[in-house]
Amino acid sequence: MLPEVLRGLIFDMDGLMIDSEPVWWRVEHALAREFGVAWTDALALSCMGTGLPNLIRTMRAHGLPLDEATGVERVIDDFIARIGEVELLPGCVELLDAARERGIRVALASSSTRGLVEAVLAQFRLADRFDAAISGEAVSRPKPAPDIFLLAAERLGVDVGEAVVLEDSRAGVTAARDAGIAVIAIPEGDPTPFVPIATLVLRDLHEARARLGLG
Repeated sequence: MLPEVLRGLIFDMDGLMIDSEPVWWRVEHALAREFGVAWTDALALSCMGTGLPNLIRTMRAHGLPLDEATGVERVIDDFIARIGEVELLPGCVELLDAARERGIRVALASSSTRGLVEAVLAQFRLADRFDAAISGEAVSRPKPAPDIFLLAAERLGVDVGEAVVLEDSRAGVTAARDAGIAVIAIPEGDPTPFVPIATLVLRDLHEARARLGLG
C-alpha cells in the first residue's frame, strides 16, 4: 500500500527520470567493440540499475582489459560526451513541481556517480527541485541492497513508511522493497516480473502523479 501520509518522494534517475538506457547501451557496446569484448544485450540488461563499478566488473569478466576505476571513468566520460542525446521522460517535471507545491520533500537516489548525477541535473536544470541528491559513491552496497534508499529517507528527514520510491529496474525495486519503502515501478519493458515485488506497477510518471494524489 502507498502511505496514508506522503512526506517524501525518492526518484531513481536512469530510465525513470531520463531516457538514458539507449545511450548507455551505445556507450557500452562501443567500448566492447573497441576492446573486442563479447558484450550482448542480455549482459547489458543484467547490469541495469546495479551501478557502473558492477558494469565494469562484468565487462572485465568478459575480457575488458581496463581496471575498474579506469573503466568507470571511461564510460562516464563517454556518456557525458553524449548527454545531448538523452531525453527527459514525460511527466518528470510535472511530478517534481506537484510534490514541491504540496510540501513533499524530494530526493534523487541514483547508482550513477556524482559527476553523472550533476551532469544530468545541470543539463535539464533540475538541481533546485531536489532536497537531496545521492549518488552511488555514498553507499558501500549498490542496489539491489537497500542502503541508498535508507540514506535518502534519512537525508530527507522522513520515516520509510512516509516515503515512496519511483524506480524502473528490478534491482531498484528490490532495494526499495527491502528498505521497507513503498515503491512504484515504471518498467521500460515487460511489467510482469515487477508485479510480485512492487507496490504498484504503472505506465509512466503522469500515471504515478495521479495515483499519488498529486494530479
